[in-house]
Amino acid sequence: MTMEADADTRRKEAADWFARLNQRRVTTDDVRAFSAWRRDPANASAYARIEALWDASGDLSRSPRMAALAEDAHARADAGRTRRGRLVGVLKPIGAVGAALVVAAGVGWVWFLQQPVSYSTAIGEQRVVVLDDGSRVTLDTASRIRVRYTGDRRSVSLTEGQALFAVEGDPRRPFVVTAGGAEVTALGTRFDVRRMGDGARVILVEGRVAVRDAAAPEQSWSLAPGQQVVTTAPRPVVAEVNLPVATSWTTGRLIFEETPVAVAVAEVNRYTRTPIDLRDDRIAANRVSGAFDAGDVDGFVAALTDLYPLAVRRGPDDRIVLAAAP
Repeated sequence: MTMEADADTRRKEAADWFARLNQRRVTTDDVRAFSAWRRDPANASAYARIEALWDASGDLSRSPRMAALAEDAHARADAGRTRRGRLVGVLKPIGAVGAALVVAAGVGWVWFLQQPVSYSTAIGEQRVVVLDDGSRVTLDTASRIRVRYTGDRRSVSLTEGQALFAVEGDPRRPFVVTAGGAEVTALGTRFDVRRMGDGARVILVEGRVAVRDAAAPEQSWSLAPGQQVVTTAPRPVVAEVNLPVATSWTTGRLIFEETPVAVAVAEVNRYTRTPIDLRDDRIAANRVSGAFDAGDVDGFVAALTDLYPLAVRRGPDDRIVLAAAP
């Protein structure tokens, strides 16, 4: 049996166990048999993925594809007397999404399991997502990822924003994050990825990662903890980085160390719907240092006006306008 066929068998068994254990009546023999089956780590992992899918069923139940799959489940349940009794016993307690899970085990289960799942944050919001293998993703403001797990690969696409990944090790399935043309591969490690145009800035916190440019295979970099690479730079190089400063956003703080004012303003603006409009080019290149709460625009503006001669006013769209003081 091939690895893919074996994985497919485990997925079907996991779906069957999930359906059986969600009936109104579960026998002691069922519990014992399930415990014996789940002792195999691969089986336990397959069942954990089913549970994760069920936890996400609130979103899945609104999917047109899932609705069609659930409708098909009911149609199949009504098609024959011999199958009707078994399916109805499952459909009633676990609902339409559960029915879709069960039927998917027999028709298109691999397709269903491998469908991407999206997670996102709004402006000013941060969120921690626990993936079905135990890996954790901390999403920064205005960020979005798409997750797709298969039997031999864990794939995450960062379509916008920034995220910190804490990856559970699994030598059989590398964890691969893509951000534009940048591709980051890890087994068990922590790293920060920020989407930048057609590529990304990658910072390694612990462990090791391999970074490459999908558009130029000869472009690849190996990072050690405390190092970063910006794949969109004219000549990307591995450089040292201050980790507490670079990852301060994960604690809800923004730390600047001799940062150009224009860069600091752009960073603060990522966390607010009433951004700062800096209209003094002479101030833009000056430097600012300090720690600020993400989203605390007023505190940041107050610090700037203490440092530099700036006039503050509100624009017609509620933007904070900073200009040279008279």
